[in-house]
Amino acid sequence: MNPYSRLSSAILKSQPATAARVLENYPAETVARYLAAASLETAGLVVGHFTPGYAASCLAALEPAPAGRILGGLLPESQITLLRQLDHDKRESLLGEMQPDIAASIQRLLPWPDGTAGALMEAPLASVPEDLSVRHALKRIKRIRRGMKFYLYATNSRGQLAGVVTLHELLNSLPSSTIGQVMDRRVASLPPTLSIQAVLDSPYWQEYHAMPVTDGNNILLGVIRQKSLRRLEEQLRQTGAISSGLGTVMAVGELFSVTAVQLLSALISTGRSLAERDPRV
Repeated sequence: MNPYSRLSSAILKSQPATAARVLENYPAETVARYLAAASLETAGLVVGHFTPGYAASCLAALEPAPAGRILGGLLPESQITLLRQLDHDKRESLLGEMQPDIAASIQRLLPWPDGTAGALMEAPLASVPEDLSVRHALKRIKRIRRGMKFYLYATNSRGQLAGVVTLHELLNSLPSSTIGQVMDRRVASLPPTLSIQAVLDSPYWQEYHAMPVTDGNNILLGVIRQKSLRRLEEQLRQTGAISSGLGTVMAVGELFSVTAVQLLSALISTGRSLAERDPRV
C-alpha cells in the first residue's frame, strides 16, 4: 500500500471527522467531483463529518441525482441541517430526488431556526392514528427503513399528540385492538422553540430514549432521539480536539507531499475498499 493509501486508510478508520477537515482545505467543487464518483458509503461517511456550510457547498456543486443520493443516506437531522444551507431552488431539486413521504416530512421541519428543538428533531415517521389497529400499526412500522421505532406516537383526527406505546407493548397486544386502547395517554413533549441547551438539560432523558415535539396546539411536529443528542454532544467535544488533530494530519500530509488529487483519490479508493469488505461502513 502506498503512503497515500496508508494515510487515508488510517484517517477513515480512526478519524473520519479529521479526514473531513483535511478535505475542507480544498475547494468544494474539487471535492464534489470525487464524491460523485465514490461509493455512497464513502460519500456519506465524509459528508456526514463536514461542517454544514461546506457540506452544502459540495452538494450544491453536484447534479441533483448524485447529491440527492448522498443526502438520502445521511441521518435525518443532518439532512435538515444541510438543506437549510441551500437556496430554495437547489433545496427543492434535492427534495425531488428523495422519497415523496420523506421529502414532505422534511419540508415540515425546515422552518425552525438553528439552535432550537425544532431544528434538531426528525420527522415523526413512527406515528399513527389512535384508531388504527395494532395489526396495521405493526405493518406500518415494518415499512419504516430508518428512524426511531422504539416508541410509537399516536395522534387524533386533528394531528394532536394523543399518546405513546412502546414497540414491546405493541408486540404483546391483541392484533385487533386499536392503538388508543393500548397506548399510554400520559406523554410528555417538548416545544419546538426550546433552546438546544435546554433540550440537553431536560430531566426527561433520565426516563425516555426519545421525546416528541409539539406546537402550542399539541400538534405532533417531530421527534428528538437521545442518540441525536449524544451525537451533538460528541460533535461539540470534537470541535476543540479536531483543530489539534488536523495540524498533525496536515503535517503528515506534508511529509508525504500529499497533493489534493492524491489525497482525495486515496480517500475515495480506501473508502470504497472498506465498504466492500465491511457493509457496515
